[in-house]
This record gives sequence, C-alpha cells and structure tokens, in this order.
Amino acid sequence: MMTVRPMRPEDLDAVLAIEESVSRVPWSRRSFVDELGAEGRLWRVADEGGVVRGYVGALIVVDEAHVLNVAVAREAWGRLIATRLLLDALDGLDALGVRDCTLEVRVSNARAQALYRRLGFAPVGLRRAYYPDNDEDAIVMWLRDLAAPASKERLAAVRLDLEGGAR
Repeated sequence: MMTVRPMRPEDLDAVLAIEESVSRVPWSRRSFVDELGAEGRLWRVADEGGVVRGYVGALIVVDEAHVLNVAVAREAWGRLIATRLLLDALDGLDALGVRDCTLEVRVSNARAQALYRRLGFAPVGLRRAYYPDNDEDAIVMWLRDLAAPASKERLAAVRLDLEGGAR
C-alpha cells in the first residue's frame, strides 16, 4: 500500500538513488540535508511498504510556495505517484496558509505539464535557458488561491479519479 508521509533523514539514500537516476542535474546529499533542516519547507515521500518510490519538496515564503523538486523512481512511472505526492503537498501547503504555488517545468516535459495543469497550475511565463545541462527553457506555472472553492473542487475531482483508478 502506498502512503505519503513527511521525508525523514533515513529516506535520503533512497531519495538520492531516485534523484540520480531521473534528474539530468541531480541534487546533492548536502542539498537535501540542508532542505530537511530548513525552516519554511515541506518535504514528502511516497512510501510503499518501506520503499521510497518518489518525493516532492516545496519552499514556503509567507503565503506563497515554490515546488522545488518532484521525482518518481523510473520503475514506478505510470502509477500516478507524482499525482499523489502533489495532492498531499498541496493539502499540506493549504493547511499552512499558503495561498499561491509556483513551479518550473522543462518545455520538453509534456507529461509533467499535463499533470500540473490537471491540478490547476497555469503557465504564466518562460525562463530562458533555465536548465544548466542543456540550456532548455522552463515554463513558469502558478496555481492561484489554493483555498478557493474552484481549487478545492478541482483537487477533489483529481483525488476521486485516483480512488476510482481513473487516469
């Protein structure tokens, strides 16, 4: 059974293995350690029977959040783990009083863009040559007003689809 829970220091070996296998510019252990110890952060892992399958992290500044990192183990792709992680993170951010949430996504990552749109993120701009490995542009996306009825309804519909197994 899959559960989403707070990331702990003992998860870092598994988190780093995922990060190094799926990221073109992987974060270091030191970066994750620093993040876990920092104020204004929310980090979650998807745990399946003690095995970390993915993670998400966000930086919180007053009433805004920036999704810093989302990753799922390659062997677990297609199982809606990123959806579960982001739903949990958005719930946690909402509970902490976050109103708006932003992220960047590679222009080539259509699958992630579709997920973010499904959750209510909308593209608002472009960061040119954002990714250092290949100078790829990043699309800047925002989800505005997490507490709004429309946001709550959208996220509830995504949750309902997950529970029903719909894709």
